[in-house]
Amino acid sequence: MISIIICSRNKQVPTALKENINSTIGVEYEIITIDNSENKYSIFSAYNHGATLSIFPYLCFLHEDVLFVTNGWGINLIKHLNQDKCGIIGVAGGKIIANVPAQWSNENRYINIIQHTKKSKTGLYLHEPKSSSELFEEAIVVDGVFLSMRRDIFAQIKFDESLKGFHSYDYDISIQSVIAGYKNYVVYDILLEHFSEGFKDYNYYNNLIKVYKKWHLKLPLITSDIATNSDIDIQHIEKKRFKKLIRRMAKSGFSYNDINAVMHYFAEVLKSKGYKADLGFTREKVFFIKLYKSILFFRK
Repeated sequence: MISIIICSRNKQVPTALKENINSTIGVEYEIITIDNSENKYSIFSAYNHGATLSIFPYLCFLHEDVLFVTNGWGINLIKHLNQDKCGIIGVAGGKIIANVPAQWSNENRYINIIQHTKKSKTGLYLHEPKSSSELFEEAIVVDGVFLSMRRDIFAQIKFDESLKGFHSYDYDISIQSVIAGYKNYVVYDILLEHFSEGFKDYNYYNNLIKVYKKWHLKLPLITSDIATNSDIDIQHIEKKRFKKLIRRMAKSGFSYNDINAVMHYFAEVLKSKGYKADLGFTREKVFFIKLYKSILFFRK
């Protein structure tokens, strides 16, 4: 009943993952492996291709560096996917996509995952908000470690192959789902263990900026509970994200000219929506960030 689509760095996905899925899923399934050992595909094209090869009514796009903890997780997943107006299901995500590019985990994040990091020898169980006793929570963007949807939803939205590489596919298809009139959810009754961390480099931010530019006329996107929460100040969030984006781009190797162009672009976007972005001292900020990064490099 569930088609699991995996873009693999190898010719086959790890045996441990295959055995883990078989022992935990609890429903009929197939694994579609897209061999990307020769870097033939972007993640966008790999997932679209995998979907065309699949046969079951429920699609699950999965990283290969995970193991499932929940027994019968496939049964839980199908129940969630059959909710009215359900779009994309995940195990981590955020409730806000603002006007300025940022990681979904910056604020209002919702997570149910065991995450390994370079600093920890064992996985850290992240269940946020810690007070949550619900089985699911509405989100806007769902993290790409685990993305699932019904086949009829995928017939309306697909991974955008005009975008390249391996970043921001989750942002883009999450936005597509919401704009198409569906609701995305983070669920708490599916737990998996993720053995690697995401890497926020030049390619990550370059793709993220492209996605935000693509959808700028539709942003911001905010879940209804956040939109009516008087404690959430979207303009304050925009201001923080604007400054943080400058720092992230500088640390990720963007040139000053690229940073300046992006900053002016999003300053105009904010202006058109009644916000004000501070462009003061941009050159100085970038200079000192790059200088500090160079000092750290030569100290190694």
